[in-house]
Amino acid sequence: MAGVLAGAAGAVLLAPDSGENTRARIKRGVADMKDRARGKIEEGLEIIENALEEK
Repeated sequence: MAGVLAGAAGAVLLAPDSGENTRARIKRGVADMKDRARGKIEEGLEIIENALEEK
């Protein structure tokens, strides 16, 4: 995940674009990562809940 963040940050910072567009791309990227992280957390919680129910 850290590698993805570093690569995305480098690409955004080095790509020629207006400040407004760059900020919008960063905002979308952060929102996407937040959604993916939330999904992974929910999956993990579900696995834990299922494991606890089986005991």
